[in-house]
Parts: sequence; C-alpha cells; structure tokens
Amino acid sequence: MERNHHDTSDHHSMMKMYFHTGFTETILFQPWKTTSIPIFICSWIFIFILGILYEGIREIRLDLEEVKLIERPIIPNERNEDELERMNIETIESIVHTKKKNPVQYTERALHSILYAVHIILGYVLMLIAMTFNIYLFLAIIFGIGTGHLLYKWNCIIPSKHKHQRRR
Repeated sequence: MERNHHDTSDHHSMMKMYFHTGFTETILFQPWKTTSIPIFICSWIFIFILGILYEGIREIRLDLEEVKLIERPIIPNERNEDELERMNIETIESIVHTKKKNPVQYTERALHSILYAVHIILGYVLMLIAMTFNIYLFLAIIFGIGTGHLLYKWNCIIPSKHKHQRRR
C-alpha cells in the first residue's frame, strides 16, 4: 500500500487551536519544550517577566515622549486656538515653553527607535506565546502585563485647576 504524504499518524504533534490546559507545550521554538512541570513553571515565570518588561518599556517610551512634548513650545495659532480654549488655559504664558538650546541628538533618536523596536518585538513574542492557546501561559502574559502596569504606573492622574496632569 502506498502511503499518502499528507497522512500523519502522529496526531499528538498537531497544535491545539483552542484554549486548553496542560504542561507539555512547545513555546516559540522547537527546543523550548516544557516536558515537565518544573520546566513549565520556569517558562511561566519567564513569560510573566516578559509581560512586566513589555509594560515597563511602554511606560519608558511614554515618559520620553511626554518630556519631548514639554520641551517643545506650543505657540497659539488659528489651528490650535480652539483646542487651547477647550483646555481652559487662562494665560498663554502657561503653555508656551522654551525650546531646548540643543537640537534633538542622534543618540536620543536612536534610543527612541531601539525602545520602539524592542517594544514591538516583545509584543509580537507575547502574542505568539498567547497563540499556543495554553490557558496557563495566557494568564502568565496577562498577569505579567498587569503587574508591570501596577509597578510602572505609580504616577497617577490627579485633578488640577485647569486640566489633568500626571503626578511624578
């Protein structure tokens, strides 16, 4: 009898396309297999830490962008006049900031680009891990990102006289 090339007798190697539990998973790469509970727990902790790092890098990027916006002057013109009125700004002096004396350095731009790339890569890695459909690994991602948000969001939103500001 001739055997069909598409017929696989080993159905256990097929990826489960539904949420499931279990401790035997191949995560991202063939060598990263969780063949025992201790290896699975170590992988879970590593994925949890990746979630924390993902949120940490996100916050660093947002903080750097906020600093960049603060250093850039806002000059009233016809296009932003309505926006400034909507923000309930009483005086123009409160929104006009002085420019940095030095232009944005190449290293600062490189840092922004590297942080952006690492953030995107981490996001895709976490997405691919979630696509194993293992509930435990999915929860590691969710708990990691949630813990990262808790750790890096100490600067809360507080009401101000004119608008909401981030507290440092």
